[in-house]
Amino acid sequence: MYDGLASALLVSMYSLLVRLSDYLLTVLGASWPQFMVWLTGRTSLLIAFYIGLQSTATALKFSGVDVLVELLKHVGGLVAASLTAIKMVYLIATVVYNIRDKILATGILLYALPMRVGKAAGAAMIALSIVYYVGLPLMPAFAAIFESPSMAMPSDKYGSIEGVVVDITGKPIPHPIVMLYTDGSEPVTVVVGDEDGRFYVGPPQDLIRLGKEFNVDVVFMGYKLSPDQTILTVPWSGTLRISNVVYLGNGLSMILAGIVVLDTVEYPSPTSAIIKLSVIDSEASLGFLRLASTNVSQLLVNGEELECAWTSFSWRGMVVNECYVQLNPGTYVVAVSYSGVEYPKPETEEKHYVDYGDVVGYLSSLQTTAASYLYSYLLLPSAYLVLLSASSYALSKFLGGGLRLKFL
Repeated sequence: MYDGLASALLVSMYSLLVRLSDYLLTVLGASWPQFMVWLTGRTSLLIAFYIGLQSTATALKFSGVDVLVELLKHVGGLVAASLTAIKMVYLIATVVYNIRDKILATGILLYALPMRVGKAAGAAMIALSIVYYVGLPLMPAFAAIFESPSMAMPSDKYGSIEGVVVDITGKPIPHPIVMLYTDGSEPVTVVVGDEDGRFYVGPPQDLIRLGKEFNVDVVFMGYKLSPDQTILTVPWSGTLRISNVVYLGNGLSMILAGIVVLDTVEYPSPTSAIIKLSVIDSEASLGFLRLASTNVSQLLVNGEELECAWTSFSWRGMVVNECYVQLNPGTYVVAVSYSGVEYPKPETEEKHYVDYGDVVGYLSSLQTTAASYLYSYLLLPSAYLVLLSASSYALSKFLGGGLRLKFL
């Protein structure tokens, strides 16, 4: 008699049970959209940490410190376990949110079967649909009670140097070689920019702590040049301007030596340029650098043909021709016609930098952070799911069913 009444009551209260679950969430100040946003945010944070971990491993590999790379494998294992826990919560949440009404309906159907053949399973499914639907969105509140207020990203103490190298007119210099120095005469970092003059020093190839200062030089067409800004402090992003170079294109450049004021540079066509300049210093000179494949068909100074004695030298897989012309103080108009190909990437072995003085402490902080993620992303969710399972079991027993749990 009791089973029949209970089954009839549950069948008639199906819609009420569905609405009751939503009402309880409203009263408790939780919702499934907020829970999914919270879960997505934690996943993004964990993935960002994992990417930073991979960047660190790559930087250490480039520097040849393989023994430290081995230490990162332990940290990677902790992060992998945390990611697995996130996937488990995602899976359970997706199942409960999408088919909660079907689980509830199936549970009521089993509960109402004659002779109590499905009462235990039905009660368990009813309890699970209610407890998990209401309980999972409360996981953020549970985690906030037991986890630390915030977990700093160790990568926040490292930065990068990036920018673009341009000539005196602001035109990008293709494939510049950027060299960074600390104290000695040998560069600690050597990178080659792209065809638009852009360069980058930082993760994953380099580990440079914030506040670190570097002196910088730029090498182009065999010449070591000093930009207007010679000291860079991490983090740095901007433009390195070479104030004594005009890159005309097609493998042709002009060097201003001495006190020379550049007035204008005009390009009547892609293969010609007109440069107006003023010479202040009596010992000033004008230099031209061209690739061996670049042809200078005409070179005029104030309308007169200039005979240039070209000399050549080999540099990093290319042949460069150069010539210099002495200029007296005055105003000049230089017209040049030329043809050729764009400046290729020089054959240069890049060199990357790792701040060894702080790398051990950095690895230690990585391990601490990974352990914190393991606690917050694996242990706390697992404990909460056990709590929900116990509550679901208690509710199913209250409904007169409940599956028997046996532990071997």
